[in-house]
Amino acid sequence: MSAAPTLQVDLKPSLRLAGLLLVAHALALVAACLSLAGWPRVLVGFGVLLSGTGCLAEVLQRSPRAAVGLELREDGSASWRDRSGRWHESRLRSDHFVSGAFVVLGLDVAGGGRKWLVLLGDSALPTDFRRLRVWLRWRRDVGSGRNPTRANTD
Repeated sequence: MSAAPTLQVDLKPSLRLAGLLLVAHALALVAACLSLAGWPRVLVGFGVLLSGTGCLAEVLQRSPRAAVGLELREDGSASWRDRSGRWHESRLRSDHFVSGAFVVLGLDVAGGGRKWLVLLGDSALPTDFRRLRVWLRWRRDVGSGRNPTRANTD
């Protein structure tokens, strides 16, 4: 861990995101059943079920690689903690998305690979979620050369 200023957020299972993912996968399954026949229907249906299971396991923090903690540093480095308590060093990607309702974070994991985090308001304590949104907006504006005091007013 570096000495740079950090933002630490403890993450929790998001029931709202799990519900949205369940609806999206159910609609994809219905679409596949209505538009395909035979083996393609079976293969696509199996793929949708497998995808849904993996997504729900990650969002509900049942997967061993599910993120349960996040630490972001001013220098762009980051780390996330999995269910076993192991920290994974990463770099915050510049293409994150921040809105009032949710945050999408991309992390380049040291040693290769990427970790994407989609966080809704119930993924963390309300104050932590607000601090994360403000921190990411501020960092994006500072990194882009825009005036951070006029964040998102353009």
